[in-house]
Amino acid sequence: MKTRQEIETRIGELRQERERLTGELEKARADERDALIAGKKPGNTSAAVITRIGTVDEALAELNDRLAAAAASGERRARTIRAEKALEITSERAGLARAVDDALAALAVAWPAYQERLRRDLGTVSGAGGDVGPVERGLVANRQNDVLVRSLVAAGGMGLARALGVETAIRERHAIGLADAEERVAASLRTELLRVRADSPQAHVAKQAQTELEKMEKSA
Repeated sequence: MKTRQEIETRIGELRQERERLTGELEKARADERDALIAGKKPGNTSAAVITRIGTVDEALAELNDRLAAAAASGERRARTIRAEKALEITSERAGLARAVDDALAALAVAWPAYQERLRRDLGTVSGAGGDVGPVERGLVANRQNDVLVRSLVAAGGMGLARALGVETAIRERHAIGLADAEERVAASLRTELLRVRADSPQAHVAKQAQTELEKMEKSA
């Protein structure tokens, strides 16, 4: 008898047996009493029934102990399953947590390096006719940096910005990633190169450059 259901079934059977024996005991005692009243020797049926009831009670106690043990075992098993499942999903979540940590660590290294390079290059790019407007505010230090915040909002929306405690008036429709901002700077330099070619004394070079400039203006 191993399963909880089997134990419960047997307990039910023994309780019925005890109820039956209790009825037999009452009848046996009544018969023995009547025998004494009649001056006859009473039988010892009640003693045998009492012994039988005692044995049934011992069996019930043992089965109840087993049932309690089975219930405790089932609860431990359920707790084990819950803990193992929770550990599994925690391990999966830990992978995402590491990705977040790695991204933040990479940002902590890349952003100062980008600012330093921007500080070195800005004058050169501006002097060459490049539009540095999309990135020049990236040099702001010791307070909220609009360029970085715009890139943050572009990457993760306002939800990510709020999660990082960043309060900003910048909205997603106005946000732009850092690479896109640099592409705008590069586009302005390509336009400047076309302007230079458009001023070429070579007519065919100037004409081709002017045509490209006009196309750019129409598509803008």
